[in-house]
Amino acid sequence: MQSGFPRRRQFLQSAAAGVTAVALPEIFAAKARAANSPAKASAQQVIVIFLQGGLSHLDSWDLKPDAPAEYRGEFRPIATRVPGLEICEHLPLLAARADRYSVLRSVYHGTPSHEAAIHWTLTGYDYPGANTSDKNRNVKPAMGSIVSRVRGPNHPGLPAYVCVPDRGQLGDRVRYASSTYLGMSHDPLETGPAPSTAAAPFPAPRNLKMADGINTSRFDDRLSLLRNFDDLPRILDASGSMAGIDDFNRQALELLSHDRTRLAFDASQESLETRLRYGNSSFAQRVVMARRLAEAGVNFTLVNFCDNQQWDTHTDNFGQLKRRLLPQLDQAVSALLDDLTERGLLETTLVAVFGEFGRTPKINGTAGRDHWSNVFSVMLAGGGLQGGQVLGTSTKHAEDPQDRPIHFNDVLQTMYHQLGIATHQSFLDRQGRPVPILDHGHPLPELL
Repeated sequence: MQSGFPRRRQFLQSAAAGVTAVALPEIFAAKARAANSPAKASAQQVIVIFLQGGLSHLDSWDLKPDAPAEYRGEFRPIATRVPGLEICEHLPLLAARADRYSVLRSVYHGTPSHEAAIHWTLTGYDYPGANTSDKNRNVKPAMGSIVSRVRGPNHPGLPAYVCVPDRGQLGDRVRYASSTYLGMSHDPLETGPAPSTAAAPFPAPRNLKMADGINTSRFDDRLSLLRNFDDLPRILDASGSMAGIDDFNRQALELLSHDRTRLAFDASQESLETRLRYGNSSFAQRVVMARRLAEAGVNFTLVNFCDNQQWDTHTDNFGQLKRRLLPQLDQAVSALLDDLTERGLLETTLVAVFGEFGRTPKINGTAGRDHWSNVFSVMLAGGGLQGGQVLGTSTKHAEDPQDRPIHFNDVLQTMYHQLGIATHQSFLDRQGRPVPILDHGHPLPELL
């Protein structure tokens, strides 16, 4: 009996060779829809543009031109399309489109730690002691995984949850965008690196490529043989994990062979003119991919608009923002709003732009701003939400909420609400305890 195990291992490896990467759970989202998923939803897709490191609210959405110099900084506000709303002078394209989005200026949560704050903003739960060594995987499911679990994919053969380019943060030292106890089938598909320029080709996600010499027919034959070969272990497997592997293989094959998936990730279909409209950078091309995925019907796309912590501007805050960060964000998000509007998709696609927190109101000794979670700003657009609004205010130095405090979970509650997901639903964690999707917060009625 023991002598058969090495042969079985070799066969498993051979069957898996039909796909470039073996991590099957990472290349699909489950299609089973929960029975308690609401039938009505204003938003069918979500795009989160995550500014990891933390965007300075005082130098983007909530300038304080009357504050002392050590608070107000170098930038000046400009008028927008919405009367009374002013934003940073380095966001002129977004200023011209302010009627399509709303700005929340009084958002807060409870931690200035990168790790814990990233976990909070991606899952809705604090993670005390989160770090890059022994607490570097999320302990509550990411929002994208929840959406995958409750709604399933919008179309057969299409993943429900995608991360662009991957699910990692802090230079991949933490990974808080995963499914945890919801199961591997609700982990995100990762697109892999985007091209560095608008003219460079988009490589296909490595998990959606067949190995050389393997086509879908041969891969299907291998899976059929594998099922027959595994009859005895399956009978002996009381846990049901072998049946799960069968389901993973079937869905992996469906993704590999389905035209909808292939076309969704084929950004070569985009004209150079369109790609340049978003910007001539890797970050901009990630947003191009996100629009393609939303248009195809992917439920939830998380875009890491950075490689590591570019928005963590402890030094040279104003130089970094002015030369690169704000212009890239301005161009890419403006192009996204235009594209979604022109394609009739903005009403059904919710776009959220935020980091894990804001930056300190007082400028430090190296012309930078440090971590600040007491108050920061969030931008929300589309998905049936009201645009052209400003919710909440911060104090005169942008240190704390003043009017209409908004906990970050209220932001997530609003997003779930637009997706038709009731957050009182619970799922069992690894200890068998029921955990609600969110344990507090309320949708923002002003936006609904």
